[in-house]
Amino acid sequence: MNLAATDLQAVPGFETTDYALMDGRIVWTGSKARTDHPRNLAHPWNAAPVAYDAKALRSGAAQAWAGMDTHIGLLGWLAGQRLVFPLDLARPRLNAVAQSLRAQDLAAFQAAALRVLGLGHGLTPSGDDLLGGIFFTLAHAPITSDAAWRSAMPGVHARIRSAAQSATNPISAALLDDLMRGSSYRVLHDVFDAFQAGEPRRITDAVNRLLGLGASSGGDMLAGVFLALQICEPPAETL
Repeated sequence: MNLAATDLQAVPGFETTDYALMDGRIVWTGSKARTDHPRNLAHPWNAAPVAYDAKALRSGAAQAWAGMDTHIGLLGWLAGQRLVFPLDLARPRLNAVAQSLRAQDLAAFQAAALRVLGLGHGLTPSGDDLLGGIFFTLAHAPITSDAAWRSAMPGVHARIRSAAQSATNPISAALLDDLMRGSSYRVLHDVFDAFQAGEPRRITDAVNRLLGLGASSGGDMLAGVFLALQICEPPAETL
C-alpha cells in the first residue's frame, strides 16, 4: 500500500508508537510480522465469519483453565493471587464485574465495567483488556438467551464507547471498540477456534500464543474470556 506521509497523522501523545491516524481512524503501521489485526494498515486481517457453539467453547475453555499458568496479568486475580499496584487496590471493582456476569445483571455489569475502564498500566490497560475479552466473548457466545439482555447490549456498548473517550487512551479505546464488535487479533480468534474444536494440543498452542501478546494483554483478555464463558471466577473469599 503506497501512502503519502500526509495521509497519516500522529496520535497525540503516542507519537513513538506504531499507531497513527488515517482519516480519523486508528491504524497499525508496524510490520506485518508483529500483528494480524483489522487495523494493520499494510495488511489488514479480518476473521472469516464463524458460528460458535457456546457449549463447545465452554468445554474447550475449561480444558485451558485446568492447565493454565496464572502468573500473567489478571489470570492471577481469577486464581486468587496477589496483584500488583494499582490492580491490588482495584480488586473490589474487578470482583464486581465477575459478580454481575455471574448474576446476568446487565445494569450491574455496565456499572462495574465503567469503573475498570483505563485501569492499569501500558498502552492497553488491564481493565480495558479484561473488558475486551468479555465483550468479544459475548459477541460470539452470549451468556443468556434472554431477549432483554440482547436488546440492551447495543446501549451498553454505546455507553462504554462514550466513556472510553475520556477514561482511557485513544488507542486502547479503538482496540476495545473492535473487541466489542467481535473482531480482534488473529490469535484471539485462533483461541476460540481451538476451544470450539476441543483439541488439547491446538488449545495449548493457541492459548500460549495469546499469552505472548503484550506484557499482559493476552492474559488479561483471556481472563475476560473465562469470566464471560463462566468457566471460573475469583475465589469466594475475595468476593
